[in-house]
Amino acid sequence: MSQPGLPANLSARPPPHLYFHPPRDSTDPPRRESSETERVIQPSNAAKASLSAAEPSTRGRTRRKERRRRGARTQWKKLLWVRQSLPDNYTDASTFLDHLVRNPKLQPYEFWRLVADSTVIVQHVCSVAIFVCCFTGIFQERISPITVVSWGSACTVIGWITWEVWVDNHEEMNNRRLGSQASSEDDLPSGDSFTKETSSASGTQTPHAEVMGDFHDDFHPPPEQWQGDPLSNLSPRNQQRLITIKSAALIYCAVLGLSPILKSLTKSTTSDSIWAISCWLMFINVFFFDYGGGVGAKFPASLSTNASLMASTVLASRLTSTTHVFSLTLFSIQVFGLFPVFRRHLLHISRTLHYILTFCLVLGAGGGVAVTVGGGSWTFLLLGCTLGLITAALTMGGASWWLIGLQKWKDEIVGPWDAARPRLRRRWA
Repeated sequence: MSQPGLPANLSARPPPHLYFHPPRDSTDPPRRESSETERVIQPSNAAKASLSAAEPSTRGRTRRKERRRRGARTQWKKLLWVRQSLPDNYTDASTFLDHLVRNPKLQPYEFWRLVADSTVIVQHVCSVAIFVCCFTGIFQERISPITVVSWGSACTVIGWITWEVWVDNHEEMNNRRLGSQASSEDDLPSGDSFTKETSSASGTQTPHAEVMGDFHDDFHPPPEQWQGDPLSNLSPRNQQRLITIKSAALIYCAVLGLSPILKSLTKSTTSDSIWAISCWLMFINVFFFDYGGGVGAKFPASLSTNASLMASTVLASRLTSTTHVFSLTLFSIQVFGLFPVFRRHLLHISRTLHYILTFCLVLGAGGGVAVTVGGGSWTFLLLGCTLGLITAALTMGGASWWLIGLQKWKDEIVGPWDAARPRLRRRWA
């Protein structure tokens, strides 16, 4: 009997063999066959076709949303004070390396420029070698200490005269510039324009003028210092020359008075210890010397200068007489105290004279080492000068090529991930 309210085909129960499907394997439970109601509820082929036709439009909307999302991400800015839809620690992978910079401050080396700059090192090393050769000659009594100090004093006087010529030329240039400014003062419409022109003219100076400006500052103290001086009738230049002569005489007398004390300074120390200490002090002088002294750099008592003077003091204490000690100590002051200042200013005034001085120092160092090692013959002197020139040329050229080759390994990476560097004002108004 069919139940009321149900279709005739749904009133009868299906047979058991049609109610369950056999399992697919031993672990799969029996599955019930779909009933007529379920068949009615399942979508037909037409409905499936309509659904499949509607899927592309849904996918298109999803793609458009993703594009909008990507567009919002590309517009992300690294600003914390701007409200954005992304977290503060977000990193945009597409634009992360856009601001990457490699070696921003790299300046390729030039071979001849490196060779020219290395002459400063060659000059100082040759000066140390010449001093050591002079000490060896005095210690072995091959050369008179009076001869050594006389040649050193003569070179010092020549350098001082050259210094005075530089200062005179600088003063003459300043007088000409001031005269030209005074002559053009009448042509200016107002005092403000003259002030601007004067400030611009004084701001554009050559390196030579800057160097000579240091000379002018060193040699010409302020006028207030000369008030009340009994020698005020002399010109400032003559007064400064007189002060220089007084300082030289004071150093001469001080070294002469300390020579007996220095002679017995290391009397209880063995010679081996003195040689070792002096070698280490000379190495400190060479490695800590200021090879990059600028135009306005000063030369105070530094580690390099103190080490060289200490080395000369302990070496002088091994000599036999007070005259030997006095000569070597005074010669060391000239070599390690005054000569570096002269070389530094000569470099900024005339490159040609700087190269000539380098050539002479290489010849002197090579010849001195050859004579000290081999003897006092002219053959060893010429051989030493030749080998010194060849060694200096190969060293400067090889070191320059080596530095140029090292630049290809320089890899400095700068990007937005680096910490910000504060800009500090050095001069406050």
